[in-house]
Amino acid sequence: MLIKTLIRGHFARYITLFFAVTLTIGLIFVVTNTLVGHEADEELVSQKDAALEVLCELPDDQKKHISWGYVGAYRTSPGRTNSRIAFWQDDYDRFLSKAPDAAIVDFATIFTNKNVVAVVRQLVEGKKSIADLSEVIGVSEGEIEEAVKALIDSQLAARTEDNRIEPKNDVGSFFLNFVSMTTVHLGHIKSEDR
Repeated sequence: MLIKTLIRGHFARYITLFFAVTLTIGLIFVVTNTLVGHEADEELVSQKDAALEVLCELPDDQKKHISWGYVGAYRTSPGRTNSRIAFWQDDYDRFLSKAPDAAIVDFATIFTNKNVVAVVRQLVEGKKSIADLSEVIGVSEGEIEEAVKALIDSQLAARTEDNRIEPKNDVGSFFLNFVSMTTVHLGHIKSEDR
């Protein structure tokens, strides 16, 4: 009887946490989409901060737990909003085991080529032709083709029927996360240089 009561208690906590996370993610989505098109006012910023605090809460009954993810929305042209929410709540070790070191290195290596990064930066805005990419980035079409091949081989881009390159499988979100991480890193470097 005690075991059943404990199981029900844990289940109820997880259900409550699930609904809190779902509502928080929904609120972040609404707030983020609102902030994209409008000047942020204090109430929206406060709501966003409160939602993020809820996402960062951890259950008291687990020693090693993680709540981690990313959320964002962006608009590159009128009427075209992109958004992505990826969030995990899990046992810390189980979460880390989902991405072995070799897989992390393989994935990160894709983005060590400056032309690949430049192409992805452009694809965040949508489909582009090889010629357009070459002109904007300032390298030869052959170099762009090599970068695009690496992205296609990694299933992060595809060629359309009209021979344009389109982003695929969250590559825009991955790029924007790299921008975020790099911005934080550069902030650390600048603060250490002072």
